[in-house]
Order: sequence, then structure tokens, then C-alpha cells
Amino acid sequence: MKKALSFAVALGLVAGLATSAMAEDMLSVKGEARIRGAYINNGADFDDETADKVQEMDQRYRLKAELKINDDVKVDTRIVLVDDQAFGDTSTDDGEGTHTVDRFNMTINMLGGTYIIGRQDLSWGNKFLAWGEQSDRIVGVYKAGDLTFGGYLQKLHEGDTDVLVRQGTGDGDVDVYAAFLMGQAGDTKYGILGNYVYVDPIDADSMGGQLIDAFVNTKIGAAALMGEFVYGGGDTMENSNGDAWYGAFVGGAVDINALTVKGLVAYFDKNEGQTGVSNFRSCDNDFAPSMLIGTCQETAIINFGGTTGSSPDASTYLVGAGADFKINDKLTVGALVGYLMANDDTGGDDATLIEYDLTASYALAQNATYKIGVALGSPDGMSPADDAALAVGHSIEVAW
Repeated sequence: MKKALSFAVALGLVAGLATSAMAEDMLSVKGEARIRGAYINNGADFDDETADKVQEMDQRYRLKAELKINDDVKVDTRIVLVDDQAFGDTSTDDGEGTHTVDRFNMTINMLGGTYIIGRQDLSWGNKFLAWGEQSDRIVGVYKAGDLTFGGYLQKLHEGDTDVLVRQGTGDGDVDVYAAFLMGQAGDTKYGILGNYVYVDPIDADSMGGQLIDAFVNTKIGAAALMGEFVYGGGDTMENSNGDAWYGAFVGGAVDINALTVKGLVAYFDKNEGQTGVSNFRSCDNDFAPSMLIGTCQETAIINFGGTTGSSPDASTYLVGAGADFKINDKLTVGALVGYLMANDDTGGDDATLIEYDLTASYALAQNATYKIGVALGSPDGMSPADDAALAVGHSIEVAW
């Protein structure tokens, strides 16, 4: 009941603002809707003899509202009506569904810069670090020519008595202090982010750790290139062996008339990743270089940063190449071949997966797109059986 009431209040607020402020162009509303379906066989164990088929449909709806008070002040919020809810799940009918307000913040131009205060999006770089997460921050942003720089205080936990699954001594806080720099030179965009993650548990010593990320996007003639590097170390970031972890990827695409040729190389060392601060997921579900990698997709069976789990010192390599062909203004088809190798550092043979993807997208109408794809995964050392995995997925996506 409490969820339903808060959700109704949020919707009422947006409706009320739309009524009173739309005439003055103060309110803008954007959103997205998605319905998708998937069939996956052998994605969990690569074994034809066991039952691990997945057949499902789900849906997601989001609304983003921006209220511009004046040239120096605005308020942002995002309402998630349904978040990847399976068809047949009627929990929204009783007010206990997945709807929520996951972003709400104010932006104020003051002190020569821009300050964003409240719960906000943490997306950074090229989806190799954090993407789509939310947290409470106080961010200060300044500009000097083509450079944008600043810093933030992020509150991950405030007075929590169970921080990082430890009983703590201090105030139970988890704070992140960060500085960042972004710039642009011609067709090249770049950024570097440094975080110090401080944990002050109750009845235990405080801990700190570092998280550093750098990315670059550039164009050279008809070629577009991108890359990113991430490093995590210190008590709050290291893996369970007490080691730092790091990863990087480089990708590119070249347009040749209606054909786009693309490729990617990625590496992640100690793919267990960090153990305590979930807001900084690395190489996780939003890094989706293929249909079978990156579980933000309906067809994915693994995340790039979690392909082996038997050792915290595991490492993962990925090489992929493919092409997209634009048949006309509405229809684009594509193909991709990927080779994934996971080394768990236990002395055994490396596990590998060869992937073959076929995809297509079609513009149903303005702002409405239909996508379909088929992926075949050929494993070696992934399981005792090593039977092929098959995934088929399709979706309708609308944005406004």
C-alpha cells in the first residue's frame, strides 16, 4: 500500500506540473517503452541433457520529467512504471510491483559553475564501468574552454549498521570522494575519473580504496574508435584475494557506403571484481559487445566480467568482428563472430566460447523500432558436456 501511495503521488505531481506549467514551456517529458521476448537453450550449463530452457517476455516503461524553474534552476526526476517485468506477473495490480522513482535531483547554476544535488544517474564513459546506476550525490561542474572538470561527494550508505557485510566502528558510512576531467579536441572526446571510496564501519577499522577510469572516443576519417580502462585497488575495491583488478577494451567501426565494419578487443583481469561497492560495477551487464554477453540484453547468458567464478584471479579475453549493412532507410542487417577465453588460474585448461550472431532492425514508425537476433555459442571447457547454446530474441522499442 505504501508503494502504491508513493507512486500515485509521483504520478499526480507530474500530471499537476504538466497542467500548470506546460503553457510556459517549463516542463518537458521524455520516455521510453520496450517489450521483448527471448528463447535460450543451454545458456546456463551448456548441456542438452538438463532442463535449462528460457522462454519469456518482459516489458519496461520509463518517464523522465524536467521542470525548468528559470535559466539557473531546474528539477529532474525519472519514474520507472515497470522495470523488466515478465508477462503474466500481476504484482503491479496490488501495488507491489517494480515501479519506482529512481532519480530526483535539482540543478543550480551558482558560484561560477553548475551544481547537481540529489539522486542521479552514475553513467560514465563507454559502459565499461558504471552505467544506469543511481546514487545520492553532490556534484560540482565547471568549464574552461573545451574542458569540463569538477568533483562530487557520493553517499552510498549513511549510518548503516551492516556495511559491506561487516559490523562496523565509526558511523557506518560509505562515502565516495571523486574528481573528474572531460575534454574535446576536434573529433576526440576523452575523460578521466578518480574515486576514493571510504568505508567507516561500526566496531572495525576504517577502510579506503581507489577506483580510476579513463575513456576516449575519436574519429579518423571514416573510422570511429573508442576505448576505456578501469582500475580498482585498496581495501574497499580489491578482490577476495586482496589483489587489485583492472580491465580495458578498444573498439572501432568503419563506414564503407552502406556497410559498417566493426571490431573489438577486450580484457579483464581478476574478473571476480570488487566485492563490496555495488554502485561501481565493472565490465558488467551493460557492457554488451555481443548477443550472448551483457545481461542487460534478453539473449545474454553471461557478463564479460563474470565468465568464470572458480578463482578471484581469473581473467577474460574477448575478440569480436562483424559488419552491419543498411539495406534501406528502415532495414539494417548485421553479423558478428566473437571469441571469448576465460582463464581461472587454477591450472586447468582455459574455457572458450565461439559466438555467431545474426541481427536485424526495422523502423516500424517514427521512434519505434523492431529488433531481432539469433546467436549460437560453441563452448569448449565451459561444462563437461559442452553442448552448443542457442539464443533468439526480439523487441519493440519506442522512445520520445
